[in-house]
Amino acid sequence: MKRNVSRRQNQGGAALVVVLILLILVTLLGLASLRGALMEERMSANMFDRSIAFQAAESALRIAEQKVRDASAKGLSIGVDCSAINTICDGTPRNVNAANPSGCKADVAGCWMDVTNPAAYSNKVAGTPQYYIEFMGDFPISAEDSGSASRSASSNQYGAPPPTYGKSIYRISARSHDPGAASGRAVVALQATIELR
Repeated sequence: MKRNVSRRQNQGGAALVVVLILLILVTLLGLASLRGALMEERMSANMFDRSIAFQAAESALRIAEQKVRDASAKGLSIGVDCSAINTICDGTPRNVNAANPSGCKADVAGCWMDVTNPAAYSNKVAGTPQYYIEFMGDFPISAEDSGSASRSASSNQYGAPPPTYGKSIYRISARSHDPGAASGRAVVALQATIELR
């Protein structure tokens, strides 16, 4: 009978150790899954923030394009003039990731213009969408260079020179908001080149 009592005491201590080890393993698995869920939540929040920022930048780009078309229809030039001799305008504005300087006005180099009527989703973005317009110049383009539809019209049997017309080229940059307005939020910058006759 003494042997049975000693065996039960030894087994009771071993079971406690095994249960504690299993409890630690289950806790570690729970913590790992919780960490993964938190990481996925952060990733989805960042993707949502970038998607909203992209929509804001695209709306600023479209609004700026319409402003250029409206000015061109009135015979006006708009934006920073990059067509002058010895004027160099970078392909991407230097301050695309910098805060807008104070006192900025339209048609001034380095000044991003705010969209006056932001879209309905603007309360979700970090700030007001902005655009930057650059006038690249007027270029004479011959009808031969403009595409296949004009080629057939330009080649005639009498050998007359192909007609030429002027084309105004604008480069528009847009960003979702002024990066100085909110740090830690996604900033999306887009750019488009438009040609107007």
